[in-house]
Amino acid sequence: MLTRRQQRGIDRFADVCVRDDRILAALVGGSIAAATADEHSDLDLYALIRSEAYDQLLSQHRQFVEQWASPVFLEHFDGFGFDMLVFILQDGIQGELGIAKPDRFLHIHGGAYAVLVDKEKLLDGVEFPLQRPEREHQLRFLRKQMHWFWRDLSLWNVAMRRRHLWTAVGYVESMRHRCVRLVRLQSDFASCAEDYEKLEQVVGEDELELIRASFSTLDTEAMVEAVRNLVVCYQEVSSRLASRHGLEYPSSLQDTLLGKTAGLLGRLERDP
Repeated sequence: MLTRRQQRGIDRFADVCVRDDRILAALVGGSIAAATADEHSDLDLYALIRSEAYDQLLSQHRQFVEQWASPVFLEHFDGFGFDMLVFILQDGIQGELGIAKPDRFLHIHGGAYAVLVDKEKLLDGVEFPLQRPEREHQLRFLRKQMHWFWRDLSLWNVAMRRRHLWTAVGYVESMRHRCVRLVRLQSDFASCAEDYEKLEQVVGEDELELIRASFSTLDTEAMVEAVRNLVVCYQEVSSRLASRHGLEYPSSLQDTLLGKTAGLLGRLERDP
């Protein structure tokens, strides 16, 4: 259920879009459109801008946002292949505003949405396809996590031998992130969510327990135990993924690194 602040933010945005001749249509997506929102939900807003006014609105995006909100954080982001304004408002509401031209906008959103403004019926009957990465992309991503895990372990070993514990902690974090990506791919191979984002909603408790066991204090023995747990997690999940998706498990790489780190980790099982 939406809070008054959330609803007020949506209503003010819609009102400005109605009055602004540059805006042809506006919509809201995410958990709000899916009717699963709670008091902590973001505002996932979108606007279709007249082609001839697009560059102007983008260059004046702060003035546009300030017509309907009081942003304390407002940044332009285009890492998803379209222009997005990421905001945090003075009242604590946060969210994103994706914008596009009317001749190309299906890529800015995926799934359910609710129309706020549609001056030229651009959204009549429109279905936004779920944005899913291609299988080849996911296979390359999987292979990278599988192989670079061992590179991280090699560098962790060097840092530990030099007693550079803070450096070592960084490599533990990197190995943990790779394991998180692997358990995500195991649960949903087409997932494009990042690392810990809503992890508890898509990954089973058994896999979460494997990750949980890899957190430690800045202590040599605790860190060694954490890395041992990460190796076990990696072996269990990546071997299954490799078999499922026709990739070669990096056995030689594993054997080399488990031999190299045996002085710290002790003898670990070498079979995936």
